[in-house]
Parts: sequence; structure tokens; C-alpha cells
Amino acid sequence: MKRLGLRYGLLILVLAAISGAIAWFGSERPGAAIRPYPKVETAVSGAQADAEQQGVPTNYAQALAALDIELAAARRTAAARPGEWLAVASPGDVLLARARLTNSFDDYAEAGRWYDRASAIDPRVGPALQRATWNFAVHRLAAVAPDLDRIDAYVVPDAGEQASATGLRGDLDFYRGNYAAALDRYERSHGRIVTVGTAFRLANYWARMGDAAKANAYLDEAESRLRGPQQQQRAFLEMHRGIIAYQAGQWDEAGAHYARAATIFPGHWLTEEHLATVLALKGDTKRAMALYRSIARRTGMPEAYDAVAGLYRAQGDLTQSQAWAAKAGAGWAKRLALLPEAAYGHALDHELAFGSDPARALAIAERNYANRPFAESATGLASAYMVNRRPADALRVLAPVLASGWVSAEPWIVATEAYAITGQTARADEARKRALAINPHSFDRNPGLVWLEH
Repeated sequence: MKRLGLRYGLLILVLAAISGAIAWFGSERPGAAIRPYPKVETAVSGAQADAEQQGVPTNYAQALAALDIELAAARRTAAARPGEWLAVASPGDVLLARARLTNSFDDYAEAGRWYDRASAIDPRVGPALQRATWNFAVHRLAAVAPDLDRIDAYVVPDAGEQASATGLRGDLDFYRGNYAAALDRYERSHGRIVTVGTAFRLANYWARMGDAAKANAYLDEAESRLRGPQQQQRAFLEMHRGIIAYQAGQWDEAGAHYARAATIFPGHWLTEEHLATVLALKGDTKRAMALYRSIARRTGMPEAYDAVAGLYRAQGDLTQSQAWAAKAGAGWAKRLALLPEAAYGHALDHELAFGSDPARALAIAERNYANRPFAESATGLASAYMVNRRPADALRVLAPVLASGWVSAEPWIVATEAYAITGQTARADEARKRALAINPHSFDRNPGLVWLEH
């Protein structure tokens, strides 16, 4: 269970698939079990928010349309004021927001170009925080610190930017495997100014360290900072409640959270992708296939092509599986050429699941780990060592992960196989127990796991 796709048509098909999934997860429908927004600052369905809050995007289509309009205006402003870095950076801000919504690598790449242009106008200041955020978003960790140093050097520091910079430095620590240092920075940032972002960082940290109660408490705190509908952000937080449950093998609970997220911010491919994953895991491959195919048609994302290929392979249709895997491969090749660091992780998933060259998988895994040497990348590298018949190297790279406090079944699953192959039966048995203690489904074998298992 590597990722939920991690990360994501016909509208009638999408709505039918989502409605089916929602009905399947305990009759969770738009508005069900969601308290009325006018009475309590909590999430409501997208339909309810749309009725109560005219003009504010309350679903994916509206949010995308609003960003398209905003981007056109930002481009006009940048063209009219080419010597002002704030104006030149503004298209980058909108493109980054749209990329986060759509996962468009083209938008991510263009946003970076606008930030570079704006920074060249005033190298002392410029869009330092925006560019640092962008570099982190596309996994260029080495490029983040210089812009954070510029923020630290401001003569008149801005408390908000200082807190954000501290949080980003914590992110650098986290994705370099320095978890204690990351927690220290996260707590200092959160102590300076409490925001959705500072609370979410702590939620993510504790989720990765296996403390679901703390993680959910910080997600609740993050949501408490939201005012008004803010449907995209509320759905994002609800989806992460599902991810926490999913990582513990609580598929029904995860599915209920994903279904609720789908009612809060309808039409978002990311929520649909998570719904499809749980449907597949529970054996409802028909509805999972409908969702994944719809996402693939609407977005062209290679992750969705890979998921469809995996489900076809599970059904024994190798011709369709190979065709969809080939589409995914072309998409990964494009992404690797455009923003390689951002593509390494999921491109590795593709190579492990469908690639024919173990050496290529290992090369990608090594670059990914060198760029972000944290537990997930180490686990991917260990998996690549395994397909290259190097179990001793897999165990070597996993050793610090297993001793780090990181709580995930995946490294223990890989370690179980590596110990068994090297004849370390007792250690293999212990690793298996550790994996099952984290996620009781760790060693399940069913068609829904084909893509996730590689």
C-alpha cells in the first residue's frame, strides 16, 4: 500500500460513481451528518454553501473558473507594470494556487518562471516567501533556504512571514529525515502565530509518528481557524482525517471521511481518487474503475492511468493494462522532463508496478532519496533494491527508518520480505508483526491492491 494514488469524463458518470460510493459508505449524502453552517463554524455540503454564500466558489468547477479569471487579470497587471516585482509575481501566485487545485505540472513550471522574473527585479526582497514555497512544492529542497535567508535578513521583519519561514525550515528538516528538528520548528512557528498551515504541519507530523489522536486534534484546530465556507480547505482537512484512518487500515472510517469531503467540495479529482482507492481495496472494482477512468479522462494524470492499468491487470485484461500503463509512462516521461524532483516519487511507483527495467527504477529511487532522504523515499529506495535482488541494501537503507519513530506499515512490509530472502526468519516474523500492528491489512492480497502493492 504505497500511496493513495497518493495524490486524482462525463459529468453524469462522475456523479453516478460518487453517488454510488457515498451510498456504499453508510448512506453519506450531501448534507448528511454535517451541521448547518449558519449555526456553527463547521463544514457544510457544497450545495448548501452555494445556496448560502453567493459568489464564493463552493465546488471544484467554480474554484477553477474563478482562478482562470484571476489569472487573466494578473497577466494583464504584470504586462502593464513590468518593473514592479509584486505585479510580476502575481501570475505566479495564481498559477501556484491553480496547480495545487489541478496538479498541473505546466502551471507549477510557469509559476516558477514568474517568480524568477519577479525576483530579478528586486533581488534583495522580491517574492522570497512565494518562491521558497514554490520550490518546496516542487520538491527542490536545496533552493528553498536561500529565499528563507532573505526573509530572515529583513530590516523590518514581518511576523507572519517569519512564522511561515520557520515552518518551511521545519518542512526541510522533516523531508530530510530530521524529525526532532522539524517538530521543534513546527512548534515554534505554531507558537508565534496559529494558522491553518501551522496546525496542519503538526497534524501531518503526528500522523506520520503514529499518534492519530494528536493528528486529528491539530486537524480540528486547523479547521477552527477557517471562517466562512472555504470549501476546498475544509474538504482537504476532512480528506486528511480519512488518510489517518486509511494508514491504520480502517477502510470504512477512511471511506466515510472521503465521502464527506466529496460533499463539502464536490467535483475534486483528489477526493474522488481517494474514494476510488478504498472502493478498490474493498473489492468494488467496478465503481473504482469508473472513478479512475473518469479522472483519467478529465485530467490526463498519469497516476490515474496507472490505477486503471492496475485494475485491468487484476481482472486479467493484460492488453488494456499495458495500453493504460503506456499512457501513464508517457505522462511520467513528460513530468520528469519538466519538473523531475516533483515527479520522482510517483514515477518510481510506476516503474515498480509496470516497468520492465529494474535498473531504471533504482536510478529514479536513488535520485528521489538523494533529493528528499526521509522515510517514504527510503522505503521506495528499499523497494527498488528488492526488485534489483539486493535485499541486504534494502535492509541497510531501511534500518534508520525503522529506528526513527516513523510509524508506517510500508517499511516493515519491505523489511519482512528482505529478512525472509536473506534467511533471517525470526526477524522476518517480527517485522511482519510490526506491520500488522500498524495496519491489519498489510499483507492482504486482493485485486484492489495491485497498483498500490506494485
